[in-house]
Amino acid sequence: MRPAPPECVRLVARVHALVGTAMLAALALLELLTRNLPAIGFGPGAPLAASLLGLFYGLSAWLVWRGLPPGRALSAVASLLYVLRPPLAAQVRAATRDPAFAGHFAR
Repeated sequence: MRPAPPECVRLVARVHALVGTAMLAALALLELLTRNLPAIGFGPGAPLAASLLGLFYGLSAWLVWRGLPPGRALSAVASLLYVLRPPLAAQVRAATRDPAFAGHFAR
């Protein structure tokens, strides 16, 4: 059995998972609330794009948690969204610079 990942890895994976879950939950809620409103309509590309983005964040979280090599690259791309929230961006950036984070992917 693999040991639990270091705290820096858990933080990054948790943030990515929460963002992906929020995206998918918001999409589901919006779909429920606007289903019977003919004045508000979305093209077929909007839900697809939102779903794929939410799944991308979920995949990033899973790859980071497992320590798989594509996780670092996907995490860096996913972290671009956090620039809009400077304290969160600084926290995630500090976690990814931690030597334990890099060590988690070296196994």
